[in-house]
Amino acid sequence: MKNPIAKMYTHGGVITIELYPDAAPNTVNSFIWSAQQGFYRRRLIKRVVKDFVLQPSYSHFEDENCDFMLEGEFAANGYENPVQFEKYVVAMAGDGEKESHGCEFFITLSDKAAEKLQGKFAPFGRVVDGFDEVDRLADVEVADIKINGVNAVIKQPVKDEYMSDIKVETFGISYPEPNVKYWIKGE
Repeated sequence: MKNPIAKMYTHGGVITIELYPDAAPNTVNSFIWSAQQGFYRRRLIKRVVKDFVLQPSYSHFEDENCDFMLEGEFAANGYENPVQFEKYVVAMAGDGEKESHGCEFFITLSDKAAEKLQGKFAPFGRVVDGFDEVDRLADVEVADIKINGVNAVIKQPVKDEYMSDIKVETFGISYPEPNVKYWIKGE
């Protein structure tokens, strides 16, 4: 069986990601489902931390349809995920303890980032092409931005950078909707 291939379109190029359903099946299902729902269309890239992560969203794109949680497919939650964090690994954001966000993903920007991420977040893919675009985005100028309702400051690109869409080739394999732990709507 061929692994699904996702193409992340930005105004600067295309980032190609191989997905690993054997390593994190529900996370991959969620990513594919989110792409099919159009959740990744015309989204501002919200967070770039040099030598750490490129994260298209830090706050579910401010869209309640994207605000849902999954059981974390990572060691801290008792799940054996064989994917090791290193530069260009793709993973789902989350609380680092039990849960993964259903649609907020990130791309690791260095091997050193693994020290903070391994076992606490669900890696589910790897960039296989478009490294130049990842590296371009990793080098954009950023400013500290306070997120309303969250006790955090993030590094957001000064000049808007967008993810125009993500399309996934599943090679004829059907991937089910994710098993959602809970929706955050209304909180």
